[in-house]
Amino acid sequence: MRFPFCPPALQTLIYSIGCLQFDFYLTKGGPMPINLDAFKSAYEKWVAESLPDYQAGNMKDIVKKYPFIAPDDIPWTVYSGQPSNQTFALVTSGGFYLKESQPPFDTESIHGDTSFREIPKNVRQQDLGIAHAHYDHSLAEQDFDIVFPIRRFVELENEGIIGRFTDTQYSFSYVNDAVSLVTETIPELISRIKAAGVNVLFLVPV
Repeated sequence: MRFPFCPPALQTLIYSIGCLQFDFYLTKGGPMPINLDAFKSAYEKWVAESLPDYQAGNMKDIVKKYPFIAPDDIPWTVYSGQPSNQTFALVTSGGFYLKESQPPFDTESIHGDTSFREIPKNVRQQDLGIAHAHYDHSLAEQDFDIVFPIRRFVELENEGIIGRFTDTQYSFSYVNDAVSLVTETIPELISRIKAAGVNVLFLVPV
């Protein structure tokens, strides 16, 4: 399954979170339905072949060659419950970080940056920086809600439309290294989301 118009980072993020929420990995201890060994081999070949074009800024050409993960099944859960009784959280791949207290994402490496940043729900526009080399930041620099709708969810919480909006939201940036993302970063993210009692996680692509 692929997500059209979605960068490799978010395609992997969407699928990985779906798998981990479906007990394939965290609760039953079974294997994830992704052949990471096969992907790693294809990815390493892609890096070796694509590095010169990446360094030259020819992103359109190398993205076409990226070994997208395309599993046979779909990690889908039908939505249930009432939003007014549930806890919500946000994840974006917009590359946001807190300028005064967090380092920016690595935007130079072909592997991208597999880490994430925790962003408080009371964040202000002037608090945020953007470190992401693969989309136009101009509108997000004026209003981060277009790709990270924190203030819209705060409004929904204040109006009682949703039960609770967690104090902490999460931002990723551009990622190509799906193996590290899936095996290291996503389990940590899921652990924090579960600890916060999140029922519904919104993923916002850029």
